Amino acid sequence: VMRAYSISSVPSDTHAVELIVRLVPDGICTTWVFEHLKAGDPVNLSGPYGFFHLADTQAPIICIAGGSGMAPIWSIVRDMKEKGIARPTTYFFGALTRRDLFFMDEFKKLEQECPWFKFVPALSKEPEDSGWTGERGLITAVVSRHFPDTSQHEAYLCGSPGMIDASIKTLVQNGMPEANVFYDKFS
Repeated sequence: VMRAYSISSVPSDTHAVELIVRLVPDGICTTWVFEHLKAGDPVNLSGPYGFFHLADTQAPIICIAGGSGMAPIWSIVRDMKEKGIARPTTYFFGALTRRDLFFMDEFKKLEQECPWFKFVPALSKEPEDSGWTGERGLITAVVSRHFPDTSQHEAYLCGSPGMIDASIKTLVQNGMPEANVFYDKFS
């Protein structure tokens, strides 16, 4: 069985390939990864095949992802840190509830280490009485509240086709040229 995954390791790591894999109920590949794959087991890989990478510009960056769509964003932001690329970058991570959040400590640490980086997790189905004090609502609405004018920005998106399409629509409505939107759309 073959499946495509976005690489989350930084390009400078020439000894390992890091992936972020979400367990899909009844998924052939993810069930095998989570229930059968053991450390040291051989795995055949091919690729990379994509072209999702940071453009060589000075535009401020808006990143939007949900779930395992975090993978290439995690790679890009850490690569920027390694290379000293300090373009203002805001990463919006959309999830349903707090149980769907991960790498929170890692992104908070990146915020502390990189004054040019801001991490904004947003929950769309978190119970009102949960104590969550962060952003709420659909990720597109959260992005619009933070960036009503996107005309000078670039965007990097990764996730489901519905989230990508809705995000592109919002960013373009807020002034971003569609040519400034780069994405990795899950199929």
